[in-house]
Amino acid sequence: MSVFLSEQNMMLIYALLMIAAGFICFSGYKVYKLALAMIGFAVGFSRVRPYLELLKLDEGTILIIQLVAALVCAALAWSFVRVGVFIAAYHFTRDNLSSVLSGMLAEKLGLPEVIYPVFAIIAGGVIAWLIAWLVVKSERIVVVMVTAVLGAYGAVYFLKSILPLIPADIEAFINLPPLVWTAAVVLLAVAGIFAQGMFKRK
Repeated sequence: MSVFLSEQNMMLIYALLMIAAGFICFSGYKVYKLALAMIGFAVGFSRVRPYLELLKLDEGTILIIQLVAALVCAALAWSFVRVGVFIAAYHFTRDNLSSVLSGMLAEKLGLPEVIYPVFAIIAGGVIAWLIAWLVVKSERIVVVMVTAVLGAYGAVYFLKSILPLIPADIEAFINLPPLVWTAAVVLLAVAGIFAQGMFKRK
């Protein structure tokens, strides 16, 4: 591992990202342009990596390309607010709802299992796009929910990333069941929604 990617530096990076995600969760609407830019950064950073790994590039090159992609997505989200809302909504829907909804649709249509994977990709993308488009039609409720949920998810994700790097015997925390982490995201998101006052007027 390079000096830049040392465990101490990674702990600091993850800690700062966790704090930023927590801030977005509880104050996303007040600074939602910044929040959307940070979400765009996270989306660009995470989405491009699987494709780069297929190219068998070294870790340093992958990191540089990830950062460039992340900065481009962040700039788009900052410059075009609705694009930012759309990206955030699409990203969340694609990751968390599309597979379930497309699976339910495929079952309802009685499609053969052999075409499930292709159908899931196409239908999942269409469903995510439609939901993201509907989301853009609202603003406050959507922005509060998106920033609270994604901020909560980010805070918990980066906390989980820090734990294995801590030089202490905390296996019990590292190996907590996925349900516990999901519950933490949900509770934190709900707290963020209330803290931001989703139904208040601007």
